Amino acid sequence: MTAIQHLNSADGSGRALRALRRTTHVLRLVGDHVGTVTVGAVTVAVAAWMVNDVTEFAPVLNVTENVAILLILAAWGTARLIESFAYDIADRIDPDTRDGDDLWEIAQDIQQIARDVRTGADHDDVRLAVQCSRVLPAVEQLLGAIGDLYDEEGEEDEASAAYNAALCVRGAAGHVGEKSGKTA
Repeated sequence: MTAIQHLNSADGSGRALRALRRTTHVLRLVGDHVGTVTVGAVTVAVAAWMVNDVTEFAPVLNVTENVAILLILAAWGTARLIESFAYDIADRIDPDTRDGDDLWEIAQDIQQIARDVRTGADHDDVRLAVQCSRVLPAVEQLLGAIGDLYDEEGEEDEASAAYNAALCVRGAAGHVGEKSGKTA
């Protein structure tokens, strides 16, 4: 019998997974927004520097134009480094990418396509692409195979859940006009 770790378990490993997921989420947010924060900070600094040229209220802002440009470039370079490190660390500690990397990448691609549809991509073309790709029958077959293996192992609850999921995907495939694969 194979050991299965349930991600929503109440033991310490469930808390550890939630902590890793939150840390991953925070790191990705840092990567997403560090450029915006840097642009905002540089804009404020440039405005203060320009006002200081006229009013001379802060001697620390007395820098030449060349030094100001170097500081701006250094800030942008630092932001790019922080963004790169944040994404890299998030990818390394993300507990959801350790197993099923291929499926995780496929899910990322599908999520990107969904974002594209929401931002103006031709939804008819995307629906036809989903239909022609036969991705839903493939997922149905995968879930059916998982259900078969659970059934062979005597894990009736897991087999039933996999078969039910396969049937739901079969229904979804039918709604987009795909012919279903063989399941349960």
